[in-house]
Amino acid sequence: MIKIAGKDLATKRPSDLDAQLIASTGCGAKEIETLLGAGPDRAARALAPFLDKDAPALNVLAQQIAGDSAAIPAIRKLYADALAGPAAVEKVDAK
Repeated sequence: MIKIAGKDLATKRPSDLDAQLIASTGCGAKEIETLLGAGPDRAARALAPFLDKDAPALNVLAQQIAGDSAAIPAIRKLYADALAGPAAVEKVDAK
């Protein structure tokens, strides 16, 4: 779960995270800082692989990210947890 603009969005780490991210941005998960620093539209694309079909459209999500100072740190944490591996995610979820 991630909160963007005061709204909770369900998240799930996709098994093909790098493939989805490279297809939509040209960058892989380990290049997340490049994406997050490139503007809210890129941050929305970085978040998209984690979101389900009920998530806002990318342009709406980008606007929400732009207006929420906590959004980029939340996306960073989502990636840190995902890149740490499944055991780390399970540990976080168990808390």
